[in-house]
This record gives sequence, C-alpha cells and structure tokens, in this order.
Amino acid sequence: MVKASYQDLFSFRDRFANGVPIFGHCYDFPIPNGAHPICAGPWLKPSLDFCGYNLAQGTAIVRQALVDFKNLLTSLESDAANNFMLIPTQDVLQISDWANELHPYPAGFKKFAEKFVVKLREHFPGGI
Repeated sequence: MVKASYQDLFSFRDRFANGVPIFGHCYDFPIPNGAHPICAGPWLKPSLDFCGYNLAQGTAIVRQALVDFKNLLTSLESDAANNFMLIPTQDVLQISDWANELHPYPAGFKKFAEKFVVKLREHFPGGI
C-alpha cells in the first residue's frame, strides 16, 4: 500500500508538474517510550503495549519497520522514471536528540536539515 501511494504521487506529479523531482526521507529510529508533547500523543508505545511488547522489543519492531521502509524508498529511487531522491536520515539522531517518540529537539532537526541541504545541493548545484 505504501509503494502504491508513492507511485500515485509520482503519477500525480507527472500529470501536473512533469519533470519536477520529488525528495523524500526515511525517518530515523525513534524510541517508543511514550514521551509526547502536551498537545498530542503518545503515538507508538500504546500499540506496542497493547500487543504486550516491552521497550526493547518495541524499539526493535519500530527499527525494522523503518529499515523496511527505507528499502522500499531505495527501490523507488533506483527507478529513474520516478525522479525520486531519497535523503538518508536513518542513524542521524542520538538518543539525546529526541524530544519525544516522533520529534527531535531543534538540534536534531538541524541535523536532518543538513542532510536535506546536501541532497538538494547535489541535485541543484549552485542553486542552494
């Protein structure tokens, strides 16, 4: 379903903005510990708790799901017809960079932004 959604995105782009590249990222590996901002969440821990997984098991499950997601995106990037560039964002953050289960602190966002700038400069030399 995820692959089909990306393919739909590529088709939509080809129809309405042909030739425009799409940049994507593969997230990093969050810790499903229930930490969340006051306005929402938690997101990951409740489902893992419901299934009876402890923190170590839940962390491994989330990690594997995101590795599989990255592999999917890598395969989409390998098809030149997709005009899709993957920004490598896994293993960028340290545990101390995470503000909660899904979001880093500002310093962590800066680390991600640096990855985006590298990829954008590769694709648009002299333009970034």
